Amino acid sequence: MLILVMVLMLLCLAGAGMLFVGLRGLLAGRATIYSGKWLFALIALCFLPQFINGLKLLTSVPSMAIINIVLYPFLLLVFWFATKGHICFGISEETANDALNGAFEKLGLKHEKALGSVRAEDGGIFQISIQDWVGTMQIKPKNREAKARMAGLVAALSDHFSASTAKIRYLPYWIYALCGGLLLASLLVLAGLLLGRPHKNMVPPEQPAQGQRTVRQNIAPFYFG
Repeated sequence: MLILVMVLMLLCLAGAGMLFVGLRGLLAGRATIYSGKWLFALIALCFLPQFINGLKLLTSVPSMAIINIVLYPFLLLVFWFATKGHICFGISEETANDALNGAFEKLGLKHEKALGSVRAEDGGIFQISIQDWVGTMQIKPKNREAKARMAGLVAALSDHFSASTAKIRYLPYWIYALCGGLLLASLLVLAGLLLGRPHKNMVPPEQPAQGQRTVRQNIAPFYFG
Protein backbone atom coordinates (compact mmCIF):
# COMPACT_ATOMS: atom_id res chain seq x y z
CA MET A 1 0.00 0.00 0.00
CA LEU A 2 2.85 2.38 0.84
CA ILE A 3 4.45 1.79 -2.57
CA LEU A 4 1.13 2.51 -4.29
CA VAL A 5 0.75 5.79 -2.41
CA MET A 6 4.31 6.80 -3.38
CA VAL A 7 3.61 6.00 -7.04
CA LEU A 8 0.40 8.05 -6.99
CA MET A 9 2.21 10.99 -5.39
CA LEU A 10 5.02 10.89 -7.97
CA LEU A 11 2.58 10.75 -10.87
CA CYS A 12 0.58 13.57 -9.29
CA LEU A 13 3.69 15.77 -9.16
CA ALA A 14 4.50 14.96 -12.79
CA GLY A 15 0.94 15.70 -13.91
CA ALA A 16 0.84 18.97 -11.97
CA GLY A 17 4.15 20.06 -13.52
CA MET A 18 2.97 19.31 -17.06
CA LEU A 19 -0.33 21.06 -16.44
CA PHE A 20 1.52 24.11 -15.10
CA VAL A 21 3.68 24.38 -18.24
CA GLY A 22 0.65 24.09 -20.49
CA LEU A 23 -1.68 26.45 -18.64
CA ARG A 24 1.03 29.05 -18.08
CA GLY A 25 1.65 29.33 -21.81
CA LEU A 26 -2.04 29.24 -22.75
CA LEU A 27 -3.02 31.90 -20.22
CA ALA A 28 -0.01 34.17 -20.82
CA GLY A 29 -0.27 33.88 -24.61
CA ARG A 30 3.48 34.18 -25.12
CA ALA A 31 6.56 32.05 -25.61
CA THR A 32 8.27 30.71 -22.49
CA ILE A 33 11.69 29.24 -21.73
CA TYR A 34 12.58 26.46 -19.30
CA SER A 35 15.75 24.78 -18.18
CA GLY A 36 16.18 21.32 -19.64
CA LYS A 37 16.96 20.04 -16.12
CA TRP A 38 13.44 20.99 -15.01
CA LEU A 39 11.89 19.10 -17.91
CA PHE A 40 14.23 16.18 -17.29
CA ALA A 41 12.93 15.98 -13.71
CA LEU A 42 9.34 15.82 -15.02
CA ILE A 43 10.24 12.94 -17.35
CA ALA A 44 12.08 11.13 -14.57
CA LEU A 45 9.00 11.39 -12.33
CA CYS A 46 6.74 10.02 -15.07
CA PHE A 47 8.87 6.89 -15.53
CA LEU A 48 9.86 6.38 -11.87
CA PRO A 49 6.75 4.28 -11.05
CA GLN A 50 7.86 1.79 -13.71
CA PHE A 51 11.20 1.43 -11.92
CA ILE A 52 9.49 1.02 -8.53
CA ASN A 53 7.19 -1.60 -9.99
CA GLY A 54 10.27 -3.44 -11.28
CA LEU A 55 11.74 -3.54 -7.79
CA LYS A 56 8.44 -4.83 -6.46
CA LEU A 57 8.32 -7.67 -9.03
CA LEU A 58 11.95 -8.66 -8.50
CA THR A 59 11.09 -11.66 -6.32
CA SER A 60 7.93 -12.78 -8.13
CA VAL A 61 8.59 -12.08 -11.83
CA PRO A 62 12.37 -11.56 -12.19
CA SER A 63 12.41 -11.33 -16.01
CA MET A 64 9.80 -8.55 -16.14
CA ALA A 65 11.41 -6.81 -13.17
CA ILE A 66 14.85 -6.74 -14.78
CA ILE A 67 13.40 -5.21 -17.96
CA ASN A 68 11.75 -2.40 -15.98
CA ILE A 69 14.82 -1.79 -13.83
CA VAL A 70 17.25 -1.66 -16.77
CA LEU A 71 14.92 0.39 -18.97
CA TYR A 72 14.62 3.25 -16.49
CA PRO A 73 18.31 4.34 -16.38
CA PHE A 74 18.49 3.86 -20.15
CA LEU A 75 15.56 6.25 -20.66
CA LEU A 76 17.07 8.73 -18.21
CA LEU A 77 20.34 8.68 -20.14
CA VAL A 78 18.54 9.32 -23.43
CA PHE A 79 16.45 12.19 -22.06
CA TRP A 80 19.46 13.66 -20.22
CA PHE A 81 21.08 14.37 -23.59
CA ALA A 82 17.76 15.25 -25.23
CA THR A 83 16.89 17.94 -22.67
CA LYS A 84 20.30 19.58 -22.28
CA GLY A 85 20.44 23.36 -22.30
CA HIS A 86 17.18 25.35 -22.36
CA ILE A 87 13.95 24.78 -24.29
CA CYS A 88 11.60 27.48 -25.55
CA PHE A 89 7.91 26.71 -26.05
CA GLY A 90 5.34 28.38 -28.30
CA ILE A 91 7.91 29.61 -30.79
CA SER A 92 8.13 29.46 -34.58
CA GLU A 93 11.21 29.69 -36.76
CA GLU A 94 10.52 33.36 -37.49
CA THR A 95 9.94 34.34 -33.86
CA ALA A 96 12.96 32.26 -32.82
CA ASN A 97 15.26 34.24 -35.13
CA ASP A 98 13.79 37.53 -33.90
CA ALA A 99 14.23 36.45 -30.28
CA LEU A 100 17.86 35.44 -30.79
CA ASN A 101 18.68 38.68 -32.60
CA GLY A 102 17.00 40.72 -29.85
CA ALA A 103 18.71 38.78 -27.06
CA PHE A 104 22.22 39.10 -28.50
CA GLU A 105 21.60 42.77 -29.22
CA LYS A 106 20.57 43.32 -25.61
CA LEU A 107 23.75 41.58 -24.46
CA GLY A 108 25.78 43.83 -26.76
CA LEU A 109 27.21 40.86 -28.66
CA LYS A 110 27.63 40.62 -32.40
CA HIS A 111 26.87 37.17 -33.71
CA GLU A 112 26.68 35.17 -36.88
CA LYS A 113 24.36 32.30 -37.69
CA ALA A 114 25.34 29.02 -39.25
CA LEU A 115 23.39 25.84 -39.90
CA GLY A 116 22.03 24.80 -36.51
CA SER A 117 24.27 27.10 -34.45
CA VAL A 118 25.05 30.69 -33.51
CA ARG A 119 28.59 32.00 -32.90
CA ALA A 120 29.01 35.08 -30.70
CA GLU A 121 31.90 37.51 -31.12
CA ASP A 122 33.43 36.43 -27.80
CA GLY A 123 33.86 32.89 -29.17
CA GLY A 124 30.77 31.34 -27.62
CA ILE A 125 29.04 28.77 -29.79
CA PHE A 126 25.40 27.86 -29.17
CA GLN A 127 23.67 24.91 -30.80
CA ILE A 128 20.18 25.90 -31.95
CA SER A 129 17.52 23.35 -32.81
CA ILE A 130 14.15 24.70 -33.98
CA GLN A 131 11.10 22.45 -34.46
CA ASP A 132 8.78 24.90 -36.19
CA TRP A 133 5.78 22.56 -36.53
CA VAL A 134 5.88 21.62 -32.84
CA GLY A 135 6.66 25.14 -31.68
CA THR A 136 9.86 24.57 -29.72
CA MET A 137 13.48 25.73 -29.82
CA GLN A 138 16.37 24.15 -27.91
CA ILE A 139 19.55 26.07 -27.06
CA LYS A 140 22.71 24.26 -25.92
CA PRO A 141 26.09 25.81 -25.10
CA LYS A 142 28.86 24.08 -27.04
CA ASN A 143 31.97 25.50 -25.35
CA ARG A 144 33.15 27.22 -22.18
CA GLU A 145 32.50 30.75 -23.48
CA ALA A 146 28.92 29.82 -24.35
CA LYS A 147 28.33 28.29 -20.91
CA ALA A 148 29.50 31.52 -19.29
CA ARG A 149 27.03 33.51 -21.41
CA MET A 150 24.10 31.10 -21.08
CA ALA A 151 22.46 32.67 -18.02
CA GLY A 152 22.54 36.13 -19.58
CA LEU A 153 21.17 34.81 -22.89
CA VAL A 154 18.30 33.02 -21.15
CA ALA A 155 17.39 36.17 -19.20
CA ALA A 156 17.50 38.27 -22.39
CA LEU A 157 15.30 35.75 -24.23
CA SER A 158 12.81 35.71 -21.35
CA ASP A 159 12.62 39.54 -21.43
CA HIS A 160 12.14 39.46 -25.19
CA PHE A 161 9.27 36.95 -24.91
CA SER A 162 7.58 39.04 -22.22
CA ALA A 163 7.60 42.15 -24.39
CA SER A 164 6.89 40.44 -27.72
CA THR A 165 3.47 40.70 -29.37
CA ALA A 166 4.23 38.19 -32.13
CA LYS A 167 1.92 35.23 -32.67
CA ILE A 168 2.96 32.07 -30.92
CA ARG A 169 2.55 28.34 -31.47
CA TYR A 170 0.00 27.00 -28.97
CA LEU A 171 0.51 23.32 -29.86
CA PRO A 172 3.17 22.49 -27.22
CA TYR A 173 1.05 24.14 -24.51
CA TRP A 174 -2.04 22.17 -25.50
CA ILE A 175 -0.03 18.94 -25.48
CA TYR A 176 1.38 19.56 -21.99
CA ALA A 177 -1.95 20.77 -20.59
CA LEU A 178 -3.83 17.80 -22.07
CA CYS A 179 -1.30 15.20 -20.89
CA GLY A 180 -1.07 16.72 -17.41
CA GLY A 181 -4.85 17.04 -17.09
CA LEU A 182 -5.50 13.47 -18.24
CA LEU A 183 -2.86 12.14 -15.85
CA LEU A 184 -4.36 13.98 -12.88
CA ALA A 185 -7.90 12.95 -13.84
CA SER A 186 -6.92 9.29 -14.13
CA LEU A 187 -5.19 9.47 -10.75
CA LEU A 188 -8.35 10.92 -9.18
CA VAL A 189 -10.44 8.10 -10.65
CA LEU A 190 -7.93 5.51 -9.43
CA ALA A 191 -7.84 7.04 -5.96
CA GLY A 192 -11.65 6.96 -5.84
CA LEU A 193 -11.70 3.29 -6.79
CA LEU A 194 -9.10 2.45 -4.15
CA LEU A 195 -10.96 4.34 -1.44
CA GLY A 196 -14.21 2.66 -2.43
CA ARG A 197 -12.80 -0.85 -2.06
CA PRO A 198 -13.36 -2.56 1.31
CA HIS A 199 -10.23 -2.83 3.39
CA LYS A 200 -8.78 -6.30 3.34
CA ASN A 201 -8.31 -6.23 7.11
CA MET A 202 -12.03 -5.78 7.73
CA VAL A 203 -13.57 -8.94 9.23
CA PRO A 204 -16.60 -10.10 7.21
CA PRO A 205 -19.76 -10.92 9.13
CA GLU A 206 -19.81 -14.50 10.34
CA GLN A 207 -21.93 -16.73 8.17
CA PRO A 208 -23.87 -19.63 9.70
CA ALA A 209 -22.59 -23.05 8.79
CA GLN A 210 -24.56 -25.14 6.38
CA GLY A 211 -27.50 -26.77 8.20
CA GLN A 212 -27.36 -24.26 11.07
CA ARG A 213 -30.13 -21.77 11.67
CA THR A 214 -29.62 -18.33 13.14
CA VAL A 215 -31.37 -17.27 16.33
CA ARG A 216 -33.76 -15.13 14.35
CA GLN A 217 -34.66 -18.06 12.11
CA ASN A 218 -35.32 -20.20 15.21
CA ILE A 219 -37.61 -17.73 16.93
CA ALA A 220 -39.46 -16.61 13.80
CA PRO A 221 -42.01 -19.50 13.91
CA PHE A 222 -42.71 -18.76 17.62
CA TYR A 223 -43.87 -15.17 16.86
CA PHE A 224 -45.31 -15.56 13.40
CA GLY A 225 -46.54 -19.14 13.53
